Amino acid sequence: MSLIITVYVPEGIVLAGDSRLTLNWMDKTQSGEHHSSITTSDSYTKIFSLANKFGLGVFGEVYVNEVNICGSINQFVEQNINENTIIDEIPERLILFFGEKFNYPATHFYLVGYKIEDGISIPHTYSINLAEKNYTRSNFENEQIINGANWGGEIEVLSRILLTVKMQRGDEWAEVANNAIPWNFMTLQDAVDFGVYAVKTTIDTMRFQQKEKTVGGPIDVLVIQPHQAPIFIQKKELCIV
Repeated sequence: MSLIITVYVPEGIVLAGDSRLTLNWMDKTQSGEHHSSITTSDSYTKIFSLANKFGLGVFGEVYVNEVNICGSINQFVEQNINENTIIDEIPERLILFFGEKFNYPATHFYLVGYKIEDGISIPHTYSINLAEKNYTRSNFENEQIINGANWGGEIEVLSRILLTVKMQRGDEWAEVANNAIPWNFMTLQDAVDFGVYAVKTTIDTMRFQQKEKTVGGPIDVLVIQPHQAPIFIQKKELCIV
């Protein structure tokens, strides 16, 4: 599993994610099936700059039929993206390329970038679901551009902190409303900080919980602004340790 988050604010878009790769399988025992899980890597790449124009984050099932889906992203770019490609053409191409190649696994993408509309750079953020063969534009609502964030993968920790939850008070459960985040007033630096906070808080919280540590490793952070190539402001590099 993973935690991938995209934050879209007036100044730009931030895409952040962890680096842990977890291998899951089922063992058959006399008492039935038993789920097993191990961490196989903390250097897995889940955040990509596509053709120096767009950003892509991947989470969910990424190792299918003993093949690494992310290893095919460069091939996808070579075959499907050029200098004339616009962002709203890409979701269907992702579904067609990866879906047919890997038989539509439980893999999700976040695609982010800008499109020139009437001479103005307009932000586009998409959530793409391979298994269901569909996608949605997440930053467009009621015919208007909106600011906000989407996170996918291992979402429990962040959702408990930021969304409305219920707490037991005596014999009853009462809603504890969330405190709204003023996305419209966030600077790009705020968005970067929030992306890192979201992933790091999940990693730190899971460290102490009695559960599988499915989010971990270095945090990669990609920033996209109008009229500029995507910039990795934090990215793990190959090295000798």
